[in-house]
Amino acid sequence: MVGAATRLGHVEPRERAGAQTGRRYEYQYERTARAALDLLGDGTKHVCVYCDWHDDYVVETGDPPTRYLFHQVKGRKSLQGAWTFGDFFGVRLKKTKAIAKKPPAVSDDAIMPRMLMHYGNFADNCAGIAFVTNAGLNPELTGFLAAVAAAAEVASLPTDARIAFDHVARAYAAATPPLVASPDDLLACLRSLVVHTDQGQLESSDAALLEIAAVVADLSEIDLRQRQAKVIARQVVERVRLKVSHSTTVVPAPDEQLRQDKGIVVAELLSVLSLSTEAYKALKGGASSDTVKTLSRLQRFCDKHPRLQEHIVPISQFKAQWDVWRTIERHNVSGADFLLLESRANEVLQGEMTIERVVAEAKDIAKQFAGVGVTPLTPEDVLGLIFSKAALSEALT
Repeated sequence: MVGAATRLGHVEPRERAGAQTGRRYEYQYERTARAALDLLGDGTKHVCVYCDWHDDYVVETGDPPTRYLFHQVKGRKSLQGAWTFGDFFGVRLKKTKAIAKKPPAVSDDAIMPRMLMHYGNFADNCAGIAFVTNAGLNPELTGFLAAVAAAAEVASLPTDARIAFDHVARAYAAATPPLVASPDDLLACLRSLVVHTDQGQLESSDAALLEIAAVVADLSEIDLRQRQAKVIARQVVERVRLKVSHSTTVVPAPDEQLRQDKGIVVAELLSVLSLSTEAYKALKGGASSDTVKTLSRLQRFCDKHPRLQEHIVPISQFKAQWDVWRTIERHNVSGADFLLLESRANEVLQGEMTIERVVAEAKDIAKQFAGVGVTPLTPEDVLGLIFSKAALSEALT
């Protein structure tokens, strides 16, 4: 039974096509993969991206009880031009006030009617609908959607937009079953619509993969070459394809089961990307990708030396402190002195990596180079240098 608390796994989808081949389908998988990567850095608390379940992809978002953002993805060749009003709504753009005796029929392959079903199926758990395409919208469709977005109620629509709106509302109310309960409901649904144009590449599979690879490289904890990033990007797309092909989910399915069968969650992405759990948490906390890369390298270095693991937080702070000292003193310290200082830090890394030994070595180095710059060099600065070198060594392995 459909109600305000209906979950995504409680309703049987209209169809279960399974994974299919061809550039249009690959485009859908690529846009789903790109959306899945947003799980790692998105501040809106996205939980899961479902693959080809009730729509091309569905983003589960928010704190429990979570809600759903339904995304319809359609690729369009450049020769076909922009999407038209008829393509989108399934009826022509009406420009005159004269009303026909019969409501117009709605095209079966139109974009909007399919998305409206989500409000009927999931009520308040439908957080919104979105259309994703590599193409654009023609001016008439763009103008109409803009007028609808600016209207607080049907009566406030401009005359031309009102004529077109009433024509669509009449057609949708006459559909079997009705697509909307009232014109007010249609307006509310249209005002929640988000359109993402110029997304991805339909006609160049290599360019499409490069876009995803660039995001992978930015999120990775290590510096990836383009070839490596493309390999990982393919793996993410393949993960989407496998989820799409899963066809044995039994409805009603609880949230956890549906996530396992049809969804991509953070843990799955971390297993594919070169990204540690600590780096992921730093990204979610607002850290830059450069900071994340350094943190992840330090984490790996400390994991190799168990007696350092419990000190990862102060070690990261020492590294940041060294970066500040180096920035301030880069014009005051000679190149030869910097080389000697870095050489001593590298020597420390060759020995036993206990916190007691590293601290003692840092104190000796700080004393030896006390007057090397204008700003006094402290043992903490030297510790930061040592672990900066440690992070660099992890990047090169």
